[in-house]
Amino acid sequence: MIINNYIVTYLVCSVVSIFIGLVAAFNGFYVWKKWDINSQADEQYLLEKRVYLLITILSVGFFIRLLMAPLWFFSLHSMIISIPGAMCLVGVHNVNAPLSYIASALKLLLPALYGYWLILNFLDRQAESQPFMKQKLLFIAPLGILILLETILDISFFFSNPPRQVSCCTSLFDVPTDNIPSVVSQSTWIWLIIFYILILFILGEILHFFIGQKRSLSSGNKWWFGNKTLMLFETLVTTFAFIVFILALHTKISPLFLGLPFHHCVFCLGQEVWDALLFFAMIFIGLTLFIIYFWVVCSKNYRNVNLILNKYMVKLLKWSGFMVAGELAVLSLHLALAL
Repeated sequence: MIINNYIVTYLVCSVVSIFIGLVAAFNGFYVWKKWDINSQADEQYLLEKRVYLLITILSVGFFIRLLMAPLWFFSLHSMIISIPGAMCLVGVHNVNAPLSYIASALKLLLPALYGYWLILNFLDRQAESQPFMKQKLLFIAPLGILILLETILDISFFFSNPPRQVSCCTSLFDVPTDNIPSVVSQSTWIWLIIFYILILFILGEILHFFIGQKRSLSSGNKWWFGNKTLMLFETLVTTFAFIVFILALHTKISPLFLGLPFHHCVFCLGQEVWDALLFFAMIFIGLTLFIIYFWVVCSKNYRNVNLILNKYMVKLLKWSGFMVAGELAVLSLHLALAL
């Protein structure tokens, strides 16, 4: 087992947040079963006091988990010098693959879910009717299960004994075996082209829904309010765009930016090109905010509170568009300089 300040800090935060999450999950399920905003009973008053304390504790826990996502990758980076053969995070992941890769994938999925819950909680507090109370309480249970799974994977990885020697990105991607698909081991423009098509389509959608959301105050509810089919479509398209972005980074952007035509490694890109982390964060935040917009407005209760929450949803789309457009500008400039 490798121990340093980053790993100790991560493990402490993990234990604290999982304890908060487990306590909140059990209490949240109880409150969800009993909650009735229209009830005048004494039990409802006690439930309201209980749920406000619960939500405050949960908010702290989710903020800790959000900070733990970058801390995880800093912790992995700090382990490189202690693992023979490791030159980047690929070598560190290979200490206990595939569990380490699953744990890292959860660091991309779960922050989006934490962000959704925190934004939903903020919006719910803006309306007296609290239209999303049951929704956010019900969401705690599956999120708690994912957090528990993530914690088990993290601890299993950190407490595993590193082997004497690990293979790193060069042997894994640049001289791949039959087990590595060519889709991640060849220099190709196809993923970058698909990414630009998808991201321009999404930017057009952001502009369309931004204008429609602003006009909804005067023209009434829009067709996409409460539309679950649209929510599913946008979630799938946006998720696919992010996956294509990672493939584009790995197959073409990494060789170009690193100046190594046959070296494909998104982790080396993050180590050597500082603004690669910047546009990765921008596209992740921008696409996440776009998905969260649909997860909120497509809920069945949103129509009733659009007049109250409209300005916040407009801001959500504005920040989503700013992040996605900013990432596209930085990436395009960098590509122009690299070609």
